[in-house]
Order: sequence, then structure tokens, then C-alpha cells
Amino acid sequence: MKCVLVSEGMTQLQTELQAMNADPEIRFVMMLLASQTDISHDEINTILVTNPKPIIGGIFPYVLFDKSLLTAGVVLIGFACTFKIAVIPALNKNVSIETELQRQLPWQHTERGTLFAFVHGMSSGVQRLIDALFNQYGLEINYIGGGCGTLEKLEQPCVLTPQGILQDAVLLLMADISSGVGVAHGWQSISRAFKVTEVEGNEIISIDWRPAADVYRNIVEDHSGLRFAEMPFTEIARAYPFGIAKLADELVIRDPITLKGPRIVCVGEVRRGSYVHVMHGKPDYVSAAAGRARQRAMENLKGRTPRLMLFMDCISRVLFLGELFAREITHVSMNDVPLAGALTLGEIANSGYDYLELYNKTSVVGLLASDTSGIN
Repeated sequence: MKCVLVSEGMTQLQTELQAMNADPEIRFVMMLLASQTDISHDEINTILVTNPKPIIGGIFPYVLFDKSLLTAGVVLIGFACTFKIAVIPALNKNVSIETELQRQLPWQHTERGTLFAFVHGMSSGVQRLIDALFNQYGLEINYIGGGCGTLEKLEQPCVLTPQGILQDAVLLLMADISSGVGVAHGWQSISRAFKVTEVEGNEIISIDWRPAADVYRNIVEDHSGLRFAEMPFTEIARAYPFGIAKLADELVIRDPITLKGPRIVCVGEVRRGSYVHVMHGKPDYVSAAAGRARQRAMENLKGRTPRLMLFMDCISRVLFLGELFAREITHVSMNDVPLAGALTLGEIANSGYDYLELYNKTSVVGLLASDTSGIN
């Protein structure tokens, strides 16, 4: 694998891509693009559709390289392993995602398969995608990826594919490479379990048959001493996500991002009949969770040597931690293992022993290893 940071604009990007295209061992390129990078979408689009080797990835609020958090810049990762790609556009309208997976990405058993997933983070079809991936491939492979997009322009095209920059789409790449994946979040419950009684997509309508916003507001205001009437919703809610009870050692986090009347709009679906807790976190414990995710990834790598850390971390974690986010990078970093990644709108992973899931406010660490398939 070859990993570089492009920080000097279009000329450097073209130079680095020319070098990767000239390298006979590199088969495809992952591109993680920070949203404030001074390269136009038209220029990126042209590169995507004309580059001789496939480019995959996404546009994100921040990218990560080494120990730096960057609002501008492009991370390029060249891979030498064999692969297969699927692109599914119009995700929220696609009636049969599984049919598309069977057509574009037929299952072939591999002991070292890793599926990279880049999806429009605010698409209403994300949960159906997760279900289809699990039904099609199960847990015989590892998954790592995230929701693309920015908080300022939620509907803007943001998924980077060989077909160009797409909106409401998913790019999937099945790579013949060994990996270990670890997941942790560090949030803790401050409430009893409540039953979600009405939902519509990623909007929670009622909890215990009461307006969802009222239930949430009462718990958060009592705990925080703050009042939603006096502050923007996001200023308070970023510290109080939902935790969905699953058959796992940690609750799965859902990020409430806005109110729509009595409804709470989340990043990702919350199923009707599920049980949720209101969560809260202490900054030190939340930031330390990245280290636990790294440890789990290393355990799941099963003795192989990591050559690259792909760190997909939630944008709402940096909004919550602020300047303390530097501690999270310190917790997750490894000596002699390059770190690259992005801050995402939702994280996609299996933790190595639990089912595939869409996460929010969670650290996902993928450790990628060399093997006999030609990864350098």
C-alpha cells in the first residue's frame, strides 16, 4: 500500500495520481477528500471518470493523516490487491439492493476479504443497504466504511466513484486483503430503556407512545440543566445521543441531529419496537474509546502485521470533544503504522464478532495487513 497526503492543490494531486498510475503493483486508489479542499468538484469529477485505475472514496468534513485533522487536503491510498467494485445509485429508490449486489458483486468465498463501503450519509436507504449486505455476505468478510457528505450541504453529491461524484449512492469495493476491525464509542446510559413506538425512516415519532421530542427533552434537560428553548438543538444534543439495545457489549449509537415538530431526526434509522437509552459521555472516556477500538482491531487481525490504519471516526465526536479530539488521535495511533481516514456521517463496520451495523458517534478502526496476494 502507498499512502500520501495532497495538500498543495490540483497540480500535486495530478502528480501523485500519475505516480500511482505508473506503478504496476497498484490496482486501485482510495481517495478521501476534505470538503474545504481548493479543488473544484468539476475537476475531481473529470479525474474520476478519466483515471486509468479506479478511484473510490468520498467527500468528508475532515480527513485524517498521520496525527493531523484536516479541513482541506486529499488522502490517496494505492492498493495492490485484486478487487471487485459495485456502484448503486439512487439508493433510497432502489427496490432491490440485494439484486444489485448479486449482479455487480457476486459472492466468492475468501479468507481475507474486506469490503470497503462509501455511502451518502444522509440517504434514507442506508439501513436497507446494511441489511442487504448482511443477507448477501454475512460475517465471513470484514466491513469498513462510512457516510460521505458535509453537515452544511447534506444533499450535495459526495460519493467518489469511477462514474463520477454521485448523490444518494453507495460505492462498494470487495478487496482481497486481510484486515482486523475494531469498534468502540465510550458513551454511557443515563436513562432507563424506552420503547420506540412509531418511526418513519430516520425520524423517531413517538417513544412509549409519547411525542419523541418531549421524552428526549425531559431527560436531557433534567440531566444537563440546560434548556432547548434557550440554545440550538445541536449544541445540547451532540452530548446526548441515543443508544440502541442490541446483542452486543456496547449499545449502538444513533445521533439526533434536529427536531421536526414532535419528531427527532437521526443519522440512520431506528427501528420500531427497538429499545433506546439516552446516553452521555465524559470527554476522557469518549476519547479513550478509540484506543479500545484499536486494541480490538489488533486482536481481530489474528497475529498478522498491520501495514495501514484506516480510521473512520464520527464527525460528531470532534464536535463534542473540540480541542480534546487530539487525545483521541493519540489513543488510536500506533508506532510505525501509518494512519489515514476521515470523519464521517455514520460509520459502517462489523466488529469481528457482532453483526454488521451502521454506527454513529463511534470510532471504527480498520487495520490492513500485507499478505501473499501482493500487497506491499
